[in-house]
Amino acid sequence: MKIKLLICFLCALILGIAGCNLFNPTGSANIDSGDANALTYEGYQKFRANDYGEAEYYFRKAIEADSSHSEAWYGLAKAILNLQGINSFELLKYVNTDGERSTMPISKMDDETASRYQGNIDAVIDFVRLFINYDTTGKLDGVINYKKISDSYMLLQMFKTMLLLRKVMPNIPACANIDPRTGAAECSLGDILNGLHGNMSIDVLNSLNETFTTCANNPDAMGSVASQFLPGFGDMLSPEGKKVTTSASCDAMRSITTTSDNPEENEKALSTVISFSGYSQSVDEDGDGCNDEEIIDGQDNDGDGEIDEDPRDQSDQFSYDEMAIARNAITHQTGAANLLIITSVAPNGKYENVDIDMDGRKAESDEWEFVYSEYQRRVENNNHRFKFAEKLVFNPRGLPFETFMEKKLAVAKDYEGKYSLKYRKETIGGCWVNYSQEDFLKALEAQRVRFEE
Repeated sequence: MKIKLLICFLCALILGIAGCNLFNPTGSANIDSGDANALTYEGYQKFRANDYGEAEYYFRKAIEADSSHSEAWYGLAKAILNLQGINSFELLKYVNTDGERSTMPISKMDDETASRYQGNIDAVIDFVRLFINYDTTGKLDGVINYKKISDSYMLLQMFKTMLLLRKVMPNIPACANIDPRTGAAECSLGDILNGLHGNMSIDVLNSLNETFTTCANNPDAMGSVASQFLPGFGDMLSPEGKKVTTSASCDAMRSITTTSDNPEENEKALSTVISFSGYSQSVDEDGDGCNDEEIIDGQDNDGDGEIDEDPRDQSDQFSYDEMAIARNAITHQTGAANLLIITSVAPNGKYENVDIDMDGRKAESDEWEFVYSEYQRRVENNNHRFKFAEKLVFNPRGLPFETFMEKKLAVAKDYEGKYSLKYRKETIGGCWVNYSQEDFLKALEAQRVRFEE
């Protein structure tokens, strides 16, 4: 089962969120005496009468009277959401929830509707962030708290992410083709994710980061989809165990999607998200000549000194040490290395056609078997490499590590052939030693297509 961060995650959430807090009319409020309470009561009366403008007025007056009044904040959030015209059920009809990966969710939404929703969702999120900040810093009375709206907030963030991805579609060649049967663009989510660059990739990572931060703080809202992150758990864990494990998983993803001032680190984070989504491009993205040589386990699998820099798709061909994962989650040992303890890996259908080390043989066993098959032995020997990596020599000139990494990064960005194959073999080493001149020219073309998207 693929770990689908953007589609399956959203679709699983929808089952429990379609009728959730912010999107539905409120129940009766608990009203005591006092100006703030009276104003809040009046706001809810206006809200139930669908007079959202008047409701907003009274809720804001209540907050002016008592800035800690959480029921007024909650009512104001609901009023703003309705004033912005955000209808969860209307949005859901645009989402591809049939489990197919051939088209991009909300690709059938027209530009005017997408633009309207983008601005309206941003307005609601900006206010909810303020509410969350006040609650988590102890400035509210706690009658209604962050947890009450966490599922709604995650849903808004996921819709925001999809709308951000939709903006990239005009720049993706495959998205120009429209399926006449469905009216949807024929490009996949993978086409779009792999077309992200610069500020847009940062925006998407930030949106995902807020989603996972909310999940980590309020794991109950994500308990029903724990299996999407950690395949095989099923009914193995108690409700409390699932809660702890889900929180740890989301905390690991929160860490992964945290943006940096370093563009290369952001590209690596995006590559990690893409690998979890099952859309890795199977090309050399890190300049060492190897194709998708790493797995997401927080370790250096190819011996080049970097961790998880050019990851393979996570798939049902990965076997996990479920008990060790649960143990680390319960003891709050988070992070990819502790949440993705992999015991074995095998090629799925996609990778049967990928020559990872470019030695002319595809999906051979040493590209998928660890030097040490047992996880504990890998830890004891501090060696998490695959067998093919034992044959590789990186940095054959013995350059200082920082210098070597700079040169490898320059090669990774070169799609014009500025750095010859001879230079790559003698300076970078790695899988470049297995390339013929014909292979080299094909690799340049693949990079050219990737960067020109």
